[in-house]
Amino acid sequence: MPRRLPLILLSLLLAPLTGLAQDEGSTPEKPASDAPRVPQEEQPKQEEGPRLDLEGLEDPAATGTTPPAPNAETPGESAQETFNQRLQPTTTLTQRAAAILDRTTLGGYAEHDFIVPEQGKSTFRNHRYVLFVYSHISERISTATEIEFEFAGSPLKRDGVLGAGEVLLEFSVVDLMLTDWLTFRAGVILMPVGAYNLRHDAPAQELPERPIAYTTVVPTTWFESGAGFLGGFDLGRDWRLSYEVYAVNGLDAKILDGQGFRAARGSHLEDNNDDKAVTGRVSVSPFLGLEAGLSGYTGAYDLEGRRVNMVNADVFWRLGAWDLTGEVVRAFIDPGYVQGFPDGSTANTRDRVPTGMFGFYGQANYRFRIEPFFRLLPDEWHDGHFTASLRYEEKDTDTEFVTAGDVSRLTLGLNFRPLPPYVLKTSFFWEKSGGDGQMPHAWSRDFWSEGHWNFMASVAYLF
Repeated sequence: MPRRLPLILLSLLLAPLTGLAQDEGSTPEKPASDAPRVPQEEQPKQEEGPRLDLEGLEDPAATGTTPPAPNAETPGESAQETFNQRLQPTTTLTQRAAAILDRTTLGGYAEHDFIVPEQGKSTFRNHRYVLFVYSHISERISTATEIEFEFAGSPLKRDGVLGAGEVLLEFSVVDLMLTDWLTFRAGVILMPVGAYNLRHDAPAQELPERPIAYTTVVPTTWFESGAGFLGGFDLGRDWRLSYEVYAVNGLDAKILDGQGFRAARGSHLEDNNDDKAVTGRVSVSPFLGLEAGLSGYTGAYDLEGRRVNMVNADVFWRLGAWDLTGEVVRAFIDPGYVQGFPDGSTANTRDRVPTGMFGFYGQANYRFRIEPFFRLLPDEWHDGHFTASLRYEEKDTDTEFVTAGDVSRLTLGLNFRPLPPYVLKTSFFWEKSGGDGQMPHAWSRDFWSEGHWNFMASVAYLF
């Protein structure tokens, strides 16, 4: 592929910015739905949630009004009585399902990619389809679940062979609110190490690819079984402090250069030792649009008590049409080996465990409109906007040596978001690894002469 192709793609991505970006005052504020503490008027409008029609519960008189489900809560009937009725052995599955519609919400998001690499073949990729289930059990008890079908679940064709795919319960908790500032949470915990792992939903992100350090050093989506507490305090007129702290099964010994902690996460069924890891995050927001967080993790990864300690700092700042965000993570790992799994397990590779990992990213997003273009669009898209993004990032999954696990990447992106829950993304990145023994940095000559490019387009939506 000619080397000048990357320059052509870069020009295409930057062209709309030239002379077309509107001044800050005329730029519509359409923040991501998970952006921390943005002004209320900037929040996207929430549409009415999906409805589920259940066979056998149609309106028999064709009055246009569906009769109440046999076990639905009615005025004067307590939630406890409703639950007792739902548990009756004579209640059908349809009646039980119908009785939760008034308290349970379904939703989710999806992302579909098209990738053109410099090295390799172009492909469409059905990346992820995620279902949310939220239920308000009582005034103080609620439950939330996220189920992900990655690459369409099973079967998954890889290298021409059909095999098992991936369907994951990445987040499934039940919350008990004790006070306004203290909630007890148990289940499959989304690890509060950094902000990206907590807010990784594709429609809320401006670039198709996740930061490379936040798929390896912090293995987003990072989830573990555990329990703990979360909450927040108002500190004066504008300041707010939020916190999360949990005890979880934690990482095991499958810690590798290149993959980082990705293969060591996900303790749904078992813990490989008696130690329970502790993780937490504290964030401070002095005013709407600015948040800074500090988080960490500590836990043994094998039977001998060798530990992983991790610290992460993150910041998000909205300045008019600009969003500035970034994170940095450092992991300290006791020397050891990939071992300690049951006898006969292929996981006991005895590979050396890296003793340190490091990574960071910094990203700027700029929202703008091209008024003549939006006047040609359907009415419901008139408040849409474009977003241009620039991100620089590095990861080092073995700080003792320069290896192929050392990677630096520069990404340019351009999005079109006609409505808050729907976004078309494009991105172009230039990347170099340390496979040649040279530490990759954007300010080194090797980064530009020895790197390679990748183009990606994706569509992501929230429902």
